[in-house]
Amino acid sequence: MNYIDSNVFIYPLLYQGKKADNAKKILSEMVDGDIACATSSLTLDEVIWIIMNETDREKALQIGKDIMSLPNLKILDVTNEHIMQSITLMEKYKKLKPRDAIHLAVCTTAGIFKFITDDADFDHISEINRISLDI
Repeated sequence: MNYIDSNVFIYPLLYQGKKADNAKKILSEMVDGDIACATSSLTLDEVIWIIMNETDREKALQIGKDIMSLPNLKILDVTNEHIMQSITLMEKYKKLKPRDAIHLAVCTTAGIFKFITDDADFDHISEINRISLDI
């Protein structure tokens, strides 16, 4: 199982190039059932927010709905347990940002240790294996 960070959804929508192409490939493999993927409700918040700021509200809301209906994507809820775990992770990793800590707590609590993201801030996290969009 792979955890998908928000930038995997955002790159193909807003950018062109290698990272956007790799993100499209990952999403296509997920939709086709070739790889198992999960994300969290926090990811949807981030994607909608960024798309809304870069384009318009209606497009962002439609994209949110589209992500929610993607086949083979498990969307994990963020719970109080995850928030508490994220605080513990931020104490362990002094440079870890709150939202990144929540993503990390959600994925590791679900037993997911492959984290697909373009965010190099996750490189120093021992609990996961970051899979870059530079692959």
